[in-house]
Amino acid sequence: TNHKKAIRGLAMHPKEFSFLSASADNIKQWQFPHGRFIKNFSGQRAIVNSLAVNSDGVTVSGGDDGSMYMWDWKTGHCFQKLQTIVQPGSLESEAGIFCA
Repeated sequence: TNHKKAIRGLAMHPKEFSFLSASADNIKQWQFPHGRFIKNFSGQRAIVNSLAVNSDGVTVSGGDDGSMYMWDWKTGHCFQKLQTIVQPGSLESEAGIFCA
């Protein structure tokens, strides 16, 4: 899989014949049908648990630390970063995003 750790998230592009895989090290883009590696989406320092992509090519990744990054599908550029707020009475570890 070319990832150093286990894959925790997958997302297929609704129009293009490609997909993303995410793990603790980074997000990787692949081309069907042979699984040819295209590029890395680097920058999110947390373990990535979830991925989603829409038909406009906007990709969202959710991390263990409550971070959400918005990426451009074609370039792999991160154009927006969001951070959740831990709710009063919760542990810091409960800030993770596990579904996109």
